[in-house]
Amino acid sequence: MVCVLVAASGSVQAETAYVTDRLQLGVHAQADTGDQPFAKIKSGERVEILEENQYHAHVTLPDGRRGWVKKTYLVPDKPAVLRVTEMEQERDKAIARLKSLRSSLSEREKRVSDIEAQSKAREAEAAARAAELERLRIENIGLTDRLARLAFSVPGTIFFVAVAASLVAGFLVSWWWFDHRSRMRHGGFRIR
Repeated sequence: MVCVLVAASGSVQAETAYVTDRLQLGVHAQADTGDQPFAKIKSGERVEILEENQYHAHVTLPDGRRGWVKKTYLVPDKPAVLRVTEMEQERDKAIARLKSLRSSLSEREKRVSDIEAQSKAREAEAAARAAELERLRIENIGLTDRLARLAFSVPGTIFFVAVAASLVAGFLVSWWWFDHRSRMRHGGFRIR
């Protein structure tokens, strides 16, 4: 008996199953739906209710045709299948938008890092120029001081050239003057 129970429990295994929400509802020409349906509508399709009785509703289909369906299968809220489908579409759009934003963000991060690198290079260049400017300013101050000290001094070679030129010019002028005076005394004749 134990063997039979063990064998029976081994052969009877539970399977998981779900109730389908896929329904096809027949659309009939008559209100009692006793005739053959002329169309079928699926779960989630939208219809407009024109009139109702206790068990049936007269509806307009999306393609404009009219007929009767069982009222118990009509609900005012969208079925879960449609809501899930809409949510999946919204999710897919959000994922695509997220990918686009991530791509845009990575491009912007690259641009920011490029700008930061350029900024650092320009800062280094500005610092180098500032150091060069400071060096030139100090050099300029030194040269200005030197120029101020040398403003009233004359270089040695220029001084000696000027003295020599003055002596030669003085000698020539005095010779001419002496010659001129001598001629004036002797009636315009040069005496040697």
